[in-house]
Amino acid sequence: MTFQQALNKSMDLCSRREYCSYDVLEKLRRWELPESEAEKIIEQLKKDRFISHERYCQAFVSDKIKFNHWGKIKIAYYLKQKQLEHNIIQDALETIDDKLYEEIIRSEITKKQKTVKAKSNYEKQGKVAQSLIAKGFEPVLVFELLKKIS
Repeated sequence: MTFQQALNKSMDLCSRREYCSYDVLEKLRRWELPESEAEKIIEQLKKDRFISHERYCQAFVSDKIKFNHWGKIKIAYYLKQKQLEHNIIQDALETIDDKLYEEIIRSEITKKQKTVKAKSNYEKQGKVAQSLIAKGFEPVLVFELLKKIS
């Protein structure tokens, strides 16, 4: 694949949905493009605003909260794996509406309580909390809301 073909294909991909530099670089490597050319393509995509880490983080956070019901911890972890800057990740996480976030935690608690089997209420709450913490919700918030609901 030539440089121009890879650039055009990358522009096409980035115009369809948000990508970060890391994702595009991985695709360019799979297309066996030399590293120096891949870096040039990334820079061109950033310059032409096909890639914006701020936009990517905003979209990722929004999607994972609304559709996957992930917590902030899990979202931040995945974004860090994409080698995005800490301040960009934090800015995107701060845009989450606190009421919506709390409502998602409440609904996840309620949903999980219906399916968890346990010998005691204490054990049941532990299993529910463990499930939500695994989804990336902050333990302090989970236990606080568990107390309110139970």
